[in-house]
Amino acid sequence: MSGQTDRGHEDYAAIYSKFLRRGYRGLTEAESRSLTIGSGGTALAPTRWSDYIGEAVENDFMLGRVRRIESTTAFKLPVYANDITSNINVAEEATGTESTPTFALPQQGTGGATTYTFSLKKITARVRVSNELLNDSKAAADVDAFLMKELVSSLITRVNSQIVHGNGTTQCQGSYRSAIAYSQTVSTGVATTNTAKDVISAVWAGTNTTEPVMPYESWVNSVAVVNSRTVANFDATFYPVLFPVFRGSMQNGTTVEGLPTIYHRLTTTTPASGDALVHFVDPTRYLLVTDFSGFSVARFTETFADTNETLFFGSVRADGSIMNKSAVLNVNRA
Repeated sequence: MSGQTDRGHEDYAAIYSKFLRRGYRGLTEAESRSLTIGSGGTALAPTRWSDYIGEAVENDFMLGRVRRIESTTAFKLPVYANDITSNINVAEEATGTESTPTFALPQQGTGGATTYTFSLKKITARVRVSNELLNDSKAAADVDAFLMKELVSSLITRVNSQIVHGNGTTQCQGSYRSAIAYSQTVSTGVATTNTAKDVISAVWAGTNTTEPVMPYESWVNSVAVVNSRTVANFDATFYPVLFPVFRGSMQNGTTVEGLPTIYHRLTTTTPASGDALVHFVDPTRYLLVTDFSGFSVARFTETFADTNETLFFGSVRADGSIMNKSAVLNVNRA
């Protein structure tokens, strides 16, 4: 082997597996030259790792709903401030009324550019593995598969979190933060002195708004992100009251209650007045830009040497933003 081996070739996969178990010092000079080395001494993973994370994204509850493209360079796109409105259940010749879209910033603040710059940010995940397992030659294939699945699972979790709550600077622009930036908020009309059951019920009933609370095109595709802190600090006797009813209504309920639901920590404490209880987002209006072909792994032997473990850091690059502000809404506690 006189140079780098194609990352899709089985020889590269075999050398990479050896690198994961033994590190660079465990490779021959020819094997070291065959690996594709990234910044910071990281080694680019075989093509099948990139393919695996792509498949995991497609099968993920949230990521499988967003629009996604692959890119290695930065670029700009406008963020629409309103939808092209369309009428429902009317004659064919009057199916829609075109409006002139305006543009809005994808981040908090006013003024400045009217576009979002997609500039890929590094997203990392880490896994600790015992040296005993790494040194077991019979476990070679299992270690390779284990690391791939664990790192990909962690990376998926982090990307999901950023899609909802990312800061837009060093992370993807989160839909929840976009709703704040665009003042896309309504109030439940329920005081903070009411019970948690009353507060959450008010969200799904849309007490302060007509239904749907978002433009029809976004509402039918929305995912409801419930603030996990809403129920985190209530006593155990509350849970039997909330969850059977809540879960049943989500499965069998109306247009509002039938939305797919996930939980996310939108606030650090139990929501007070003005804090979000539920965030609605239309993932089809979210654009996620990724570079999964650059999936790389770094290996650190000294970080957890005291516990006889090796630390692996996996990283990919991504950025994302809502491309239409009408696709997000925060329902706040009054």
